[in-house]
Amino acid sequence: MKKIKGILVITLVLITTVSLTGFAASKDATPYKQFESNIPGVTEEMLYPEFWIKNTSSANKTIATLSEIEAYNKNNIEQCEPIVDLEKYPERFSKEELVQLIQGFSMPSTSPRYNKNGEQVGEAYYKILIENLNLDNLSDQNDVKYGIALRRTEMRTFPTDDRLFSSPEDYNIDRLMETAIYPVEPMVILSESKDGEWYFAQMYNYLAWIPSKDVAITDKSTLFDYINSKDFIVVTGKRVYTNYNPLKPEISELQLDMGVRIPLASYEEVKGSFYDQNPSGNFVIKLPTINTDGNLAFDYALIQRLDDVSIGYLPYTKANIINQAFKFQGERYGWGGMFNGRDCTSFMLDIYRTMGIKLPRNSSEQGKLAAGVFYEMSETMTIEEREKILDKLEPGAGLYMSGHAMLYLGKYKDEYYMIHDFSGFYSQTEGNVTYTPAWSVAVTPLSILKSSGDKYITYMEALYGVRKFILEE
Repeated sequence: MKKIKGILVITLVLITTVSLTGFAASKDATPYKQFESNIPGVTEEMLYPEFWIKNTSSANKTIATLSEIEAYNKNNIEQCEPIVDLEKYPERFSKEELVQLIQGFSMPSTSPRYNKNGEQVGEAYYKILIENLNLDNLSDQNDVKYGIALRRTEMRTFPTDDRLFSSPEDYNIDRLMETAIYPVEPMVILSESKDGEWYFAQMYNYLAWIPSKDVAITDKSTLFDYINSKDFIVVTGKRVYTNYNPLKPEISELQLDMGVRIPLASYEEVKGSFYDQNPSGNFVIKLPTINTDGNLAFDYALIQRLDDVSIGYLPYTKANIINQAFKFQGERYGWGGMFNGRDCTSFMLDIYRTMGIKLPRNSSEQGKLAAGVFYEMSETMTIEEREKILDKLEPGAGLYMSGHAMLYLGKYKDEYYMIHDFSGFYSQTEGNVTYTPAWSVAVTPLSILKSSGDKYITYMEALYGVRKFILEE
């Protein structure tokens, strides 16, 4: 017995020694490095939100309360023309008004465009697209309809799935792609394409063509009673999915992107099981579907309780803004929402939607038209003057230059940093300028270069302004 005890003691000592040695080795080991980053000034520690949260003061202090955010959104509707209040949208349009709206939006490009086969399209091609606008069949007076998006889909310049590019070799930027739309997005429908497969629709910050198969039609009262449900969850992860449902493919593993606001089923609506699955460990959400008449109906789906979602909006804090931004780090850039991703402005938009803040869709609208405190940077402003403005900023502000939106992260060791969704940048070494493609969400300093005519300037020099999404200091 003593011999056995001795063996047990020796064995336990060996196990403990190996465990502690293993822990010490892993703790002190050099972090795994697969490649050398070619983004200048960015270290490994900067790739994590905690670094930037620690680098700022009062990270968890509330920037604005829910009532202040509601006031901000109301102000945005009043002063920013691209943002509309769908509940107060016009009930009808004359033929002349609709023709003007559609023709002002769906215009053939004056620049060369190429299809997916690399062939240049011409007048005959655009004539077919214009025919499908269905302008001749509009009534003298046209009542609007109300709808809601059933799944992630696209809004496009013309009612077509065709892809057009600026060059035969391009595949990153479809020039007919306007924006991605997520499930549970309400809209007003103004007209229908000639082939019946598209709606010309207005969502709160965009007007374009959307596939009719991805929309359920309903009446105004039903739509907004549902949309304005007081009990809801918000998707706070890059994306989450509903649980698999073998009987309802339309709501099975449905993709829900960051910022999607989904009404919760009421206590009375939650029963023992949903399509044979016990709801324990899940949230029961109420999703829009289509009934046999093609109109809006509702069904129930489950989202795992520990998925990256929030009951109600996230508090509007610097820590939450930074955390939300870094959930997209490394995601492929998607012009208008191509490649199941997002572009620079929808990157900003989706982050802020998790806190209940509604921003315009495009970069010029966010930078120049949105409500909030704006710091202008004129072309004649020096680097030192620009730095003084940034020194007054907190992380989370929007940085804007022509055609691009970025999220400010802060200053570290005399360098200013941002996280953004972008195509690439230039670097200069010993007089040689090289281009580095990105097509991704990444952390970079503002000292990286971009082309400007026949020269190269830093992003810092290219900024025309900075916007804080609050009504006052």
